[in-house]
Amino acid sequence: MKVTIKISRSNEIKTIDLEKGSKIQDVLTKINMKPDILIVMNKNKPIPIDDEVKDGDKLTILQVSSGG
Repeated sequence: MKVTIKISRSNEIKTIDLEKGSKIQDVLTKINMKPDILIVMNKNKPIPIDDEVKDGDKLTILQVSSGG
């Protein structure tokens, strides 16, 4: 199945292939990103990394930063 990902900070858009039953964590692993520094959104709603991905999903990844 295919999933489209937009990385907000760089405006980069990627389309990746995943196996049926894949989860958000699998998406992040495939694109080499760590879940502790980002928020994954689907239809303008944040979703947890253990949610299952569906064919044709369009995800947005917001990279967060913290500091003082």
